[in-house]
Amino acid sequence: MSNEPLVSPPFTDPDVSSPEQPTTEEPTTRSRRWYLLGPLGLALVFAVGAQWVFDPANPASVWNGVALALVAVIFFAVAVISANDTADLMESSADVPLVRRWLRAINRFVQQAVLRSVALSGSLLITMGLLHVLRREPPLESYNWALLPWLGAIGLFLFVAAPANVPTLPRIDWRVWWQEHRRLTLAVGAIGLVTAVLRIWQIADIPPTLGGDEAEQGLEAIRVLNGEITNPFSTGWLGVPTMQFYFSALLIGPLGDTIFALRLPWALIGTASVLAVFLLVQRLQGTLLALVTAALLATYHFHLHFSRLGSHQIADVLFVALALLFLYRGYDNRQPLNWALSGIIIGLAQYFYAGARFTAILAAAMLIFFALRDGLPFIRTRYREYLALIGGFLITAAPMIQLAIRDPDTFNARLNQVGIIQSGWLEREVGIRGQSELVILFDQLQRALLAFNVYPDKTFWYGSPEPFMDTAMGILFILGAGFALLNLWDRRIFPMVAWWGGATVLGGALTVEPPSAMRLVTLAAPAIFFVALALVKIGEVVVQALRIQRPQDVLWPYLAAAMVLLSAGSLNWYFNEFTPLLRYGNHTAVIATHFGKYADANFEDGTQVFFFGPPTLYVGFGTIRYLAPDIQGVDINDPIPGPFDRAMVQPGTDLAFVFLSNRFNEYELVKQTFPNGELITFESPVPERTGPLYHLYLVPSEQVGG
Repeated sequence: MSNEPLVSPPFTDPDVSSPEQPTTEEPTTRSRRWYLLGPLGLALVFAVGAQWVFDPANPASVWNGVALALVAVIFFAVAVISANDTADLMESSADVPLVRRWLRAINRFVQQAVLRSVALSGSLLITMGLLHVLRREPPLESYNWALLPWLGAIGLFLFVAAPANVPTLPRIDWRVWWQEHRRLTLAVGAIGLVTAVLRIWQIADIPPTLGGDEAEQGLEAIRVLNGEITNPFSTGWLGVPTMQFYFSALLIGPLGDTIFALRLPWALIGTASVLAVFLLVQRLQGTLLALVTAALLATYHFHLHFSRLGSHQIADVLFVALALLFLYRGYDNRQPLNWALSGIIIGLAQYFYAGARFTAILAAAMLIFFALRDGLPFIRTRYREYLALIGGFLITAAPMIQLAIRDPDTFNARLNQVGIIQSGWLEREVGIRGQSELVILFDQLQRALLAFNVYPDKTFWYGSPEPFMDTAMGILFILGAGFALLNLWDRRIFPMVAWWGGATVLGGALTVEPPSAMRLVTLAAPAIFFVALALVKIGEVVVQALRIQRPQDVLWPYLAAAMVLLSAGSLNWYFNEFTPLLRYGNHTAVIATHFGKYADANFEDGTQVFFFGPPTLYVGFGTIRYLAPDIQGVDINDPIPGPFDRAMVQPGTDLAFVFLSNRFNEYELVKQTFPNGELITFESPVPERTGPLYHLYLVPSEQVGG
């Protein structure tokens, strides 16, 4: 049967552009005026801004000024070239829009090799200057300003990689376009809408627990807003790059330090990742398989769960999908710009979760695959495209590369903790188990490979008692992955296999306690691709076997029914069966979430909190600090031997004594000192843990005394 999509995909670049027909009509005076004065005015504005911020005593202002000056030069050159080009001024403004004439002027500007060289030199000089400033001792008070020259260097490199001849955009008849693309546009729009709704709906309450690591990332974003973190090119909590905290701060700032604001940025990232996977699969395998993959990924509980957390792991899917998308766009169209964009995305990934560094490894594997698959002619004829990718990566990731070289322990802090070799885990396990390293490595690989079929998550990040896929999806996953492995040499299959296999080994087998959900989130996309691949191939086999004359009359209803059933099962599991179990975040986070919300809503300002939680839980736990940032808490680390010491109390304040169940026996000793308080016992909402969640003893200020 034919693999042609039922409707033409609107997302791919046209191979042939329709040339614009020139006209000889005189443009209006107003159009000519704006055509010339527009870029000139912008050039003057940016030049004035550059001169205004220049301050020799402040390195930050110098590099901001350089970035503004470069933009001013570009607009000025466009204005001058436009003024000298009478041909454009003779075109009718009715037929050639103002922006398009500006683009033509820019095209001529870009064609000049010397200007490309200047742009490349500017990008390199800005990058080297930025690296010099970042490593200076003593460090500056703030490096927030460095974001501007960093973005400027990336922009200049894109300028260099852009095609010299931008094809003239054909005039679009939107009515005709809608008739041709209506079905696909509605389908993709529906998938995007469902994806967003499933990730944003009740995001503050599902999952009900605010995990400690979620909260710590939110607190880091608040530190950015408070001016305590002032370097986006460094690392912070647990060695995580600080750039991602700047990203979270974009919404926490205007929306406040709420669970909704903390989780919303990553829900948007999760939504974007589904659409990016659609575009990638469409380019690799066509529209039909892309729609099935995107629809299943939108409702897949594993991907859905991590999209609803205020944590960075879900970005792994987006970075890999976009990097592969632009890499294959460049491969298909031979456009250095797409290769450069792929490199920039790979570089940007280095500023997020450590797992996103896999993007660079996967890209390197793809370059090697292309070289092996296509032979030496590919290398000889396309080395410039390789350089565009590598250059985009180096310009973007340069600050983090410098950090990795100068302080590898800090840069690799997380990998050193969870890597079985770096942490010494493998060596210890050899002694504990009495088995060889090879046997232990095989066990690790087995657990990672079968995470979707056999082994459940071993961490509190997801905590599902079931494997990552149910029985039906697991069966399809086996068939799809097997078919893909048999066609490994296929250019359009290899990237998904490499994505799945590479992340399984690096994020699973070579880390402690596989399968660990937070390190395997990136596998959601290729795993669902294999499920969709199996569904489509099953349909094709049946259609061919039954010699059906109109395949679409059977194939589409079959695929729609399969997607509805699989999606319904996945959503029912996540929202109706898994969420009430309260497995995410572990029991201490459940306690901390309940107490943090209660304290924030009910405690008066200045209430003193005495926390009888150690060593199980401390009042400084991230969840409590994020939800109730104003409480004054004191940990009672050791059991008190007698009545509570009144000297620890500030006179005239409300008191709150929090007792975890394992330390509730100390309640009577507190009551001896403050006998007339109110005891509140909160029952555990966790089905697997009956009994009290914790106890709260409240003493009003009137009973404390002055």
